[in-house]
Amino acid sequence: MGCAASGVNRTIMMFNRHAHNSPEYRAILDRKLYIARESPEPEFDLSGCNLRQLPSGIFSICKVFRKDYLYLQNNKLKTLEEGGQLADLQLVKTLNISKNNFTQIPKSIRFLLSLTELYLQENQITYLPDEIKFLQTLKILDVSRNNLKKLNPVLGQLKSLRKLIIIGNKDLTEICKELCLASNLCSIELDCEQFYIPPPEVTIMGTEAIMKFLCFQANITYTPPVPDSDNILPAYGGNQAVDLFTKPKITWEEAEQAVQQKEDQIYKANQVQREKMLSNVLKEQLSLDIEISKIHEGRELERQMLINTIQKEEQNIECLINNFIGYDKLKPEIIQQQLAHEQLEHDHLLEITRQNYDNIKRSDILKTMQQLLEENCSVGNYMKYYKDNLNDVKKNLLIQETEVDGKLEQLLNAKDQLREGQVQLLLEDQDVQKAMVSSLLDQVDARSWSLNQEISLVSSHLAKLSVIEQEKRKINIVDNYNELLEQRIHLVTLLDDLFIQKNKRRKQLIDTLHEAENESNNKTDFWLQSYKKLLDCAPPSLLSIGKSLDPLLVNYLLQEGVIHCLPFLVNILFSDTSLLNITAQDLKLSGVSLKIDQENIIKAINKYVVSKNGNEFTSLNTSAPPLPSEDSEIGVLSQIENNMSVDGECVICMECKSQVVFVPCGHMCCCQSCSQKDITSCPMCRSNIERIIKVLIA
Repeated sequence: MGCAASGVNRTIMMFNRHAHNSPEYRAILDRKLYIARESPEPEFDLSGCNLRQLPSGIFSICKVFRKDYLYLQNNKLKTLEEGGQLADLQLVKTLNISKNNFTQIPKSIRFLLSLTELYLQENQITYLPDEIKFLQTLKILDVSRNNLKKLNPVLGQLKSLRKLIIIGNKDLTEICKELCLASNLCSIELDCEQFYIPPPEVTIMGTEAIMKFLCFQANITYTPPVPDSDNILPAYGGNQAVDLFTKPKITWEEAEQAVQQKEDQIYKANQVQREKMLSNVLKEQLSLDIEISKIHEGRELERQMLINTIQKEEQNIECLINNFIGYDKLKPEIIQQQLAHEQLEHDHLLEITRQNYDNIKRSDILKTMQQLLEENCSVGNYMKYYKDNLNDVKKNLLIQETEVDGKLEQLLNAKDQLREGQVQLLLEDQDVQKAMVSSLLDQVDARSWSLNQEISLVSSHLAKLSVIEQEKRKINIVDNYNELLEQRIHLVTLLDDLFIQKNKRRKQLIDTLHEAENESNNKTDFWLQSYKKLLDCAPPSLLSIGKSLDPLLVNYLLQEGVIHCLPFLVNILFSDTSLLNITAQDLKLSGVSLKIDQENIIKAINKYVVSKNGNEFTSLNTSAPPLPSEDSEIGVLSQIENNMSVDGECVICMECKSQVVFVPCGHMCCCQSCSQKDITSCPMCRSNIERIIKVLIA
């Protein structure tokens, strides 16, 4: 009994939260709930409590205490969803929801299989759902004073329906002919003058005349309703009463005592059954609590593991950033060891992820393969049909191909004319020629290329910091916030300086071309001739060097300070010459005249070959190291490697990659399209945005 009492008390609290504030309504509600809980009577009466919303658990109380009658009239209810599942009302025989604010009846009313009386009067119901046909024990249906416009034909499937009340529906002017199938219907209450089917002269004659009219319309023979067996008294009732008075030995007190004992036995049996049911409910609740606690423990363990993993990754990233900021003070060997360690960790994590993914998807793949085999078996049945129609399709395709060839020829002619016009316009437009020359200068200039690589590297670290902070916020970790802020501010300062250097370099190149244009005698086609000279002078592979050159070699050249010599190395790097055979004389012939540059280039190449083959040696010229593999000693084309992705997604649209940096906070958490919207503060830290830097991670 303790479990049921606590459940009812919680229900009282939920009722009071939605009920009227008047103490009178609250007292009425408390009294009715107490009666429903303690009384063995089958009624559950919540009428006249001024309820606007049913609390959860009311239908479960009806199921636990086995109530047969549920009264909810004279309230302000609009729906039954908050009371629980209507399937819990399978034992309810009478449901009264009249004088409320219902506009429709839920489809789940189909589960009230024991319902015999349904009172819906004085609401705003516009139609009856089709699911009402499942109420095969329904005898009385009262939908008077609503907003019905027509009757649902499924009412004819209610074989036990005895009484139908439809008075007060102003828009209801017709009775469906399917109602005649309810052969036991013996009483229909309606507004006679309001209907035109059946006409008023029929409706005024009563229910039998109406049913005969509907049967005539449906071309069905009228059958009178069968008398209701519930109204017939038991045959043994009267005789038993006579026997009680005729037997002289049984007094009135003894009969009353026997009845009292029988009632006590019934009450005790009900009490035992109720306690047994409540104990079962309590056991189920305890088992459910144990399962929930196990689930919570598992989730807490997973959360702790995730926090530990993120902390480890954060420490590694912090170590990497500190090494990057102070890379001038560190030795190149230490940086290479750190990079190799990070690569090994990344490969290990990637292998674990792939194994987990394979294990999860294996069963799905097997099912998919089975479906594909079944589909392949069915394909043979369609091959014959396909071959029969193939010839017709080929004929149609040949006809269409001839038509398309003619149109394609016309289109090509028009396209050639358009191309000639665009080429002529390009020769005459000097602004377009200037833009092409400046773009080509950015590609072939070594200083601009090195600045772009440094900008891409700083941007990748900013993106990595933003991703770390997003992951920490998801699991509510606020440690090391000031350190991350200082690192972001330092990286933003470096990024600003690199952009300033890039703009200065571009301006220097353009000013140089302008001076050459002023000194040139023929200024008409100066820019076109300059573009042609750049194409002739620069090696063809230099224009796509950013996409094909190995980033590891570029990193070593950048560390040794010889990235500006990269254009002179193109012919050597992209030839069949082995990197182990490059000498200072080869570099001098390629255009590298300074001796210190030649030494630094050889050092960078040595480190690159060592990192690719795992062998350590000092110089290419002093001693003969072990020969590397053929793939790594010839050419330096970049290979596709599994690098850890640092591109964070946009926190606004959640679709595109982060492409802009907010100043001064340094967060890289937004794409370019979202940054063009009216935003004045950073979406991550809510600090004011002074300006936005657009960057692209290479």
